[in-house]
Order: sequence, then C-alpha cells, then structure tokens
Amino acid sequence: MKRLAFLLAAAFVLELAFPPRYAAAAEALRSPFTAIVQRDMSHGAASSGACTPALPVPRDLFGVSYYVDSAHHSIADPALQKKNVEQLKPVRDYLAGIVRMTDAAVQGSASDGDCAFAWFQAGATSGGLLGDVNRQGGYEREWTLCGLALEYLKLRDTGRLSDGGARATVELWLDRIARAVRPVAEKENERNNHAYWTGLGVAAAGIAANDRELFEWGISKYTLGDGMIAADGTLPLEMARGRRALHYHFYALAPLVMLAELGEANGLDLYARSGGALHRLVKRVVAGFHDPSWFASRAGVAQDIAANGSLAVDEAGWMEPYSARFGPSDLSDILQKFRPVIDPRYGGNVTALYAAASKT
Repeated sequence: MKRLAFLLAAAFVLELAFPPRYAAAAEALRSPFTAIVQRDMSHGAASSGACTPALPVPRDLFGVSYYVDSAHHSIADPALQKKNVEQLKPVRDYLAGIVRMTDAAVQGSASDGDCAFAWFQAGATSGGLLGDVNRQGGYEREWTLCGLALEYLKLRDTGRLSDGGARATVELWLDRIARAVRPVAEKENERNNHAYWTGLGVAAAGIAANDRELFEWGISKYTLGDGMIAADGTLPLEMARGRRALHYHFYALAPLVMLAELGEANGLDLYARSGGALHRLVKRVVAGFHDPSWFASRAGVAQDIAANGSLAVDEAGWMEPYSARFGPSDLSDILQKFRPVIDPRYGGNVTALYAAASKT
C-alpha cells in the first residue's frame, strides 16, 4: 500500500512538471504545408531586399466598428471604416512584412527566411497582441493569429530555423495569443464566421506549439460550422447579413476549408463529415457567384457581389486549397480571374502554394 501511494504521488509530481499539453505526444501535430514548401524551395528565389528592423507589434488592439445598420451589419460607414484601417495599420503592416518575407523564403530565399524569423522573435519578445482589445480589435487579433500561425508553419517547414530556443519562444507566443483569443470568442458566444476564423487561428497555433488541446478546440469550431450548413447549402447566420449574405458565405468558407486542410494533415477527414456538408456549401456559393439572384431572393435585398463580379482576397483564397484537393472544375474560371490570390490572413500567396498541385 505504501508503495502504491508513493507511485501515485510520484505520478502527480510528474504531471505538475509536465502538463499533458506539453508532454511529448505519441505523434507530433503536422503542418499542412511541409511537402509544398519542400517542393517550392527548389526555385532558388533571390532575396526580396535588405532585412529591415521588425516593425513594432502593438500589445493592445482597439479597432472601430463601422457597420451602421444594427439589423444586418451590412452597411459600412466609409469614414468609420477608414478610421478602423488607420488604427489597425501597425499590426497589418507587421503581418504584411512577415507574409512578404515568408513567401520569398518558401520560394528559396534563405535571407528572407532569416529576416522573417527575426520579426517573429521581435513580436514574441515584446508580447505583441497580448494586451487589451475591444470588440473590433478582438476580431483583428483572431485574423492576425491566423496569418501569423500559418506563416510560421510555412517558415518552419523550410527547415532553416535552427535556433531551438528562439523557436520555442515564438511557438509559446503563438500559444499565448491563442489562449487570449479563446475566452473572447467564448464570451461572445461566437457561432458565425468569427467562430471559424478563431478556430483556424487557434488550431494553427496548436500545430505550431504542438499543443493538442488548442488544435482540438480549433477543430471543434469546424464541427460547429459544418453542423450549421443547411440542406440547401447555406449558413443561417450568414444568410441574415442582408446585402452581404453572399459575401459572408464566401468569407465563412475560408476558415472552414483551411481547418479541413489542417485536419487532413493530421488524419482527420473533415470534408466527409455530415455527409459532405462543406461540399454543399461550396456548390451553393459558386452558383451564387455566377447568379446572385437566389441569395437576393432569400435575403430580401440585392447582393453586393454582382453576377460574375469581382471578389476580395478574403473571399477567394479558399478556392486554391479546395481546387488542389478536389480538382478545379467549377472554380477554374473564377480563379483565373483573380490569381494570384495573396491573403495575409490565409497563408500569404495561396496561389503559389496550391495552384501547381491542382488536379486537372
């Protein structure tokens, strides 16, 4: 009995010293980009320029809410929107710099990879994004986490980050941002596209930090969104967005598709869940792009994406990984109009990442 008590006490001490999420997992979480990055590094790209000191990353994020119709949150006040962009410019500029250099590193530029890593370290040591946020600032932080975590996975997949201590510092920073983002999402009881974007950032950070708890929390947001896809391929909360209903269906697809890609890299066939509900959503959205009248009739107002019109990068990025996995088919004509698709929140140049792998 004394021996049993001793063993139980020893096990308790070990658990305190090595909490489950930091314990060595039987199998490390895997990046979805490894094979792609190894393919593209052979391009031997030249440096994109001299490495400049890292831009500062703000600890606090206070954005400006700019939708002025409380019923649908679909009409933006241009002055408020401009003020929001101005206030959030520092964090967006930092992420844009990371994306530019990481994309060059993936194409073979070692100097850009070194500089991007230095920028990551600067953000980590300053505790960027770990302060206070208001509602709009919280949204910006969740989107920024997506970009940072996905870019870090790409950068790490180059195999050039040799400083283990610096890597651990950056990975802990991403872990801490994810843990700051989660309670905000839970407090807001997010169930629409924000839940999926938060899930993507948290899951990607979980892979970066090999933190299975974070990864599984992020995947649970895919399950939430997937379960909300109706029989007609719509998302009810996005249908409620008035003139922006079609836009927000495009926008919600982006994190859902990338979450499915993170799942695929780690043995989860999320695309097949709920009878392939995500494919229904894709089919409905693509049809809506060509003819928005179906969405207009159900939303009760003309859509702000005209038939065969233009898309923003945050609407089009998901088509690249989806086409690479399932073949371009109905997406090819749309993608050809908007390539290259470069989205800082979605893995940078997603066309460069995925287009060469698309099925024909």
